[in-house]
Amino acid sequence: MTQSDLQTAFDFIIQDDTLIYGVLKDLHVPRQRSNFADLYQIGVIAFVEAYDHFPGNIEVETHRFMVYAYQAVKWAIMMTFRKDNNHDKRIGFVNRTNDDDSVMDYLDQVADPYCNPEEAAICNDLFERLYQVCTPREKRFLVLRYFYNASLKEIAVDLNITRRTANNIKFKVQEKFLEILTE
Repeated sequence: MTQSDLQTAFDFIIQDDTLIYGVLKDLHVPRQRSNFADLYQIGVIAFVEAYDHFPGNIEVETHRFMVYAYQAVKWAIMMTFRKDNNHDKRIGFVNRTNDDDSVMDYLDQVADPYCNPEEAAICNDLFERLYQVCTPREKRFLVLRYFYNASLKEIAVDLNITRRTANNIKFKVQEKFLEILTE
């Protein structure tokens, strides 16, 4: 990409940055979020890269390019979320002060580095049994929630579902876990 192409791409997005704000809104990122400006800049960079890599003529296929750029920006921001979650090495649900996941609290003992090894073995066994009875979507929910500490909103984005559907999946997983505990 030449310097003039780079400048053209930046000018194009700076004149009308509603595409980036639209992606952030679509991903439920509020302006009050501490890293909102960083995510916006990631969107700008992704837009410029999309401008450079677009396989057609942007002047002729403007609408097709905007769809292409929108998806590129969305993927770049979602990759940032995933990288952020992978850098968080804590295991288990944490900071659940007002969440109603009390049934799953038993599994949280594994997250405690000072937990009793016998309790950890029991928790690992329970998690594995729960994982085996879950549907593929429930398994993905369980892994995202338990190992990556993802919120319901982040899980909904990852699974491309509404937050309400993510909440329904959570209740189904809790019911299955309760059945395993009462066997």
